[in-house]
Amino acid sequence: MESRDNNYYDVRAQDVKLEDITSSAHNAKILRMLRDDDLASIEEENDNNYYDVRAQDVKLEDITSSAHNAEILRRLRDDDLASIEGKEGALYIIMDYVSNCDDFFIVKEGDDWGWLGYFIGRNKQIRDLHLYCLPKDRDQVGAFMEGMKHNRSIEEFRFHHEIEIEGDSIIDRLAPFIIHNTNLKELRLLGIHFGLDCVHSLAVALIQRQHKALTCLSLEYNNLSNEALEEIIAALSGYKKLESLCVEENLSRRDQKYYDMLAEIIDLNRITSSKKNAEILRKLRDNAWNEKKDLYVADYDSEGDYFCAEEGDDWGWLGYFVGRNKQIRGLNLYCLPEEEDEVDAFMEGLCRDQSIERLDIRRCEIDFSSLSPFIVNNGNLKDLRLFDVDIFCAHSLAMALSQRQHKSLTAFCFSRNNLSNDALEEISAALTGYPYLESFCVLENNLIGRDGCESLGTIFRSSALYLKEVLLCGNDFDDEDLQTLVAALTNATTLQSLWLSSNRSIAAAGLRALSQLFSSASVCPLETLHIEDMNIGDEGAEALVDGLRGNTTLKHLVLTPDSAGITSTGWAAFSRLLCDTSSINNTYRSNHTLEHIGDDYCYMSNPDGSGKLFLSGDAYSGECFRGIPPAIVQYLKINKEYHSLQDAATIKIGRCHPDIPVEVFFEYKLKLLPFLVSWFGRFGTRERSNCQNATTREFQRRELSAVYKFIRGMPMLAVDGQMRLKVAVEGKGNLMNEN
Repeated sequence: MESRDNNYYDVRAQDVKLEDITSSAHNAKILRMLRDDDLASIEEENDNNYYDVRAQDVKLEDITSSAHNAEILRRLRDDDLASIEGKEGALYIIMDYVSNCDDFFIVKEGDDWGWLGYFIGRNKQIRDLHLYCLPKDRDQVGAFMEGMKHNRSIEEFRFHHEIEIEGDSIIDRLAPFIIHNTNLKELRLLGIHFGLDCVHSLAVALIQRQHKALTCLSLEYNNLSNEALEEIIAALSGYKKLESLCVEENLSRRDQKYYDMLAEIIDLNRITSSKKNAEILRKLRDNAWNEKKDLYVADYDSEGDYFCAEEGDDWGWLGYFVGRNKQIRGLNLYCLPEEEDEVDAFMEGLCRDQSIERLDIRRCEIDFSSLSPFIVNNGNLKDLRLFDVDIFCAHSLAMALSQRQHKSLTAFCFSRNNLSNDALEEISAALTGYPYLESFCVLENNLIGRDGCESLGTIFRSSALYLKEVLLCGNDFDDEDLQTLVAALTNATTLQSLWLSSNRSIAAAGLRALSQLFSSASVCPLETLHIEDMNIGDEGAEALVDGLRGNTTLKHLVLTPDSAGITSTGWAAFSRLLCDTSSINNTYRSNHTLEHIGDDYCYMSNPDGSGKLFLSGDAYSGECFRGIPPAIVQYLKINKEYHSLQDAATIKIGRCHPDIPVEVFFEYKLKLLPFLVSWFGRFGTRERSNCQNATTREFQRRELSAVYKFIRGMPMLAVDGQMRLKVAVEGKGNLMNEN
């Protein structure tokens, strides 16, 4: 052997053929690693060589805690997973499970994690690996990860440790598996405490993947900060096939930036309990909502756009997507979650909405301080309805109404809210500044007393409002309460509809106070009065009749005939109101405006302009004069068919007074005869067009009879008039002949 020194080796180190100076390829590989300072590879090679050499001969019973686990290792080693019952190609690693499932490796003392990782790493059949535990010994964790990272067949990897584990102990070791396994499509890492360094390692691994094939990444229960989440999302920018990203479920850690970052890539199916709910969120997110449809959020399902809230629905995301949508016009909120943090998360998102025009809240316990930003800032809100909502903090609601820059509310409704007089006073004062308020509703709030009626009066007296509809049903008002309300309502110059139904303590004295509204038609043009479910009796009926004499605005008196307590005496008073037949003058002075008395109604028009009133709650199945005497119905129909008061009066006089006493006109001699003939002409034309049984002969008979009476009563005047007419005609003829 020639003389060698360090210079000899230095000159030849990079060019020497290592195979020529070693006895095996294995030894040549080791020399190459030594030369290239690749000690990590040396360690890995030694480890893999250890397992490779012994894999076929090792006694699996010696490295496992049970025959069941030994059998799983055999199948992993021999690529025989197809014989395992359960999900094809799936393996679950779990601790202390009570039942031996074929695909469950149940870890106990005696199981060698290094061998388990090695056999997983070399297996070519495993598709899903679910890792629910890790050993406490960090060396064993390292040995397991060292073997597992060589696997290239796993498509779904799920890690969910029962106890939160530091990410540094797993992510660095898992990175090679993430980078090099080109088949990996679903990566779920749950219950890991991610520090920034750990997140950076995961982000780098995601960036270095050559095949951006991931379709799902789940990082739930990991305490991710927004900064960490932002880095992960940036690393996923090249993953075009990513369908689902699931992250933090702790609502208290979310903010607007959190939702903004995830909105476009969050898996909607993971944050909802049903496909229908997921589709609703998609429409809200993508601004694909039909503006003509309302959104309903309820604890039950129904046809239409009902978001049926159940376990699994994320209220934070629901609120966020509602808040950012620009198309939704109506929101009907019929339930809220029990957890306070879920309510807060929903409200925080909802309060950013600027498109909702109608908000209907029912059967919810709600703190209006959390809803105040929505009421204050949504300039498009026009309709606010609160049903079965206990208003614990009326001051917050009143303050929000006062602070609104856009006084755009047109409808406001309370129903069954346990409103106190003080609460009503605050809210009423706030509403006086809403010039477009057309509908005001307070229903079934039995705590409202006389002071509450005075508070309501501040709204009705406000000259700034244009109220058209006031609903005050079921509030247990009595006669004095109604008198207080009516005194204020006389100033409501635009009021068209008043609902007093189900205030059963109101009797004739209270109804008599309504005459102030009826008699001031030029001030309060009331068209509809609802007094359903009230036993007004004959005395109440007569009180209404007295008030309606001379009224020319009220068209609909809605009551419940079966329970109104009206006998023939009361109905007779209504009949006289509509058509007093005691004289022609009294008939003329009767009420020709009232079109409907009875149950709630709908009006269906025909193409020719005619129409019928129908029961509104009966799907138009029957006319709404049920329980009303036929004679009254006849007069109501005349008022309905003849829009002119003069025409209605003409028809009633013509029908109720077939023999016109023309003698009273004799003092005017023949001057009124042309007017009488003209009146019969108008009556005949209208009656024939609306009465199938009327004949031309009948109308001619009555007309000729009246003319005959005139002639018989003043024969000489008639003869004289006839002679003068004859002379005039002859004179005109002579004049024409001379010309």
